Amino acid sequence: MTGACFCTIIVLEMTVCIGALCSNLEGEPSEAVVVASDRMVTLGGHTEFEHDVPKITPIARTILALVSGDALRGSRLVRDLASSVPAGPMTVEDVAKMAVSRYVEHRRRQIESEIFTPRGITMAEFYHGLQTGLVAGLVSHIDGQVVSYNYDVDLLIGGVDETGGHLYRVHNPGELMDFATIAFTAIGSGALHALQMFIGLDHTAERSLRESVFSVYAAKRRAEVAPGVGKHTDLAIILESGVTRASPPLLRRLEEVYAQYQRPLSREIRQAIGRLDLFEKEEHDGAS
Repeated sequence: MTGACFCTIIVLEMTVCIGALCSNLEGEPSEAVVVASDRMVTLGGHTEFEHDVPKITPIARTILALVSGDALRGSRLVRDLASSVPAGPMTVEDVAKMAVSRYVEHRRRQIESEIFTPRGITMAEFYHGLQTGLVAGLVSHIDGQVVSYNYDVDLLIGGVDETGGHLYRVHNPGELMDFATIAFTAIGSGALHALQMFIGLDHTAERSLRESVFSVYAAKRRAEVAPGVGKHTDLAIILESGVTRASPPLLRRLEEVYAQYQRPLSREIRQAIGRLDLFEKEEHDGAS
C-alpha cells in the first residue's frame, strides 16, 4: 500500500514596498505621497519569479495599498479591503483602521482553520467553556499558538485626503503604525536597505516632490541587494488630484540619474583623500 503524500505550496513575497511623505507641486509639506515596489514572488520558499501583477493596489481614488509577506493571504486581504470601502470620500486614517479590522478578521479565520478545525472544535467553543474540561497543559499550548500566531502579511496604506498626505503600516497581529513624523517607511525583505537610503538622503516630509520621487526610486534600487527583491520597479505619485503611475520614460530617466548618483568617486575626490594626513599633530600657539 502506497502512502499518500500531501504537499502544501506556500506563496511568499520576498519583496520591498516603500512609501514616503513629501511636498506637493506647490511646495506644501506632507501633501503628497510617493510609493514603490518590486514584483518578485517566491513559491515554496525557493522558486522566485517576477510576476506581471503590480503590488500597488488602488483602494480609493487617492489611496493605495502595498503588500508584503504571504502573497495569497495578502491579495485576499487587499481585495476584501477594497470591496469594503464605501463609496464617497473617506480619510486615509479611516481606510487604515478598516484595514486593521479586516486584517484581524482574516488572521482569526486562519487561526480557526489551522489550529481549531483539525481538532474538531471552534475557537468560540474553546474560549467559552470547552477549555475547562481539557488538561491545563493542552489549554496553555493551544492558547499560546493563538497568541503567537503570525499571519505573515504586512500592509502599507498611503494616500492623500483633505488633511494632507498620510502613510500607515498594518502588521501582525493587527497593529497600526502612523509614519507622519518619520515621513517614510518600507516593508519586506529589502526594507532595511531602503530605510538606510532614506536616512542617508536626509528625507523629510518637506522635501520637494521631484526629490522625493528620486529618493523613493533610489531606496527601491538599493533594496535590490537584499534576497528576493526583484529588479522591476513600479512607482506611483499620490496627490489630492489623483494617482499617477510612473511612465517608462520617467523610470528610464530615474535610472540615468541613479547611475550618476552611484558613480565611482571622481579623480579629484580620490586625490583629496590621498592627501589626508592621518597622523597630523594638533598645532599649539606656542604658549607653555
